[in-house]
Amino acid sequence: MLKNNFFSLIVLILSCLILFLVADVASELLASLIVFLEKGFFPFSWNDAFSSFLTTGYVGGVILGIGLWLKGLLQKRKKSNSDS
Repeated sequence: MLKNNFFSLIVLILSCLILFLVADVASELLASLIVFLEKGFFPFSWNDAFSSFLTTGYVGGVILGIGLWLKGLLQKRKKSNSDS
C-alpha cells in the first residue's frame, strides 16, 4: 500500500512539472508573439523558457503534485471511514 502511494505521488509530481513546463513555454511563445506583432522581431528563446521554469516553475509543480496527492489521500480516508 505504501509503495503504491509513493508511486502515485511521484507520478503526480512529474505530471504537474510537465504541466508547468508546457504552460511556461506557452507563455513565452505568447509574449514573443505579442512583441513580434508590436516591434517586428520574434525574441523567443528555448533557453529563456527553460531557465524561467528552473528558477520558479518547478516549485509550483511540486507543490501542486503534493497537494493533489494529499487531497486524494484524504478523500480515500474519508470514504473508507464513511463506509465502515
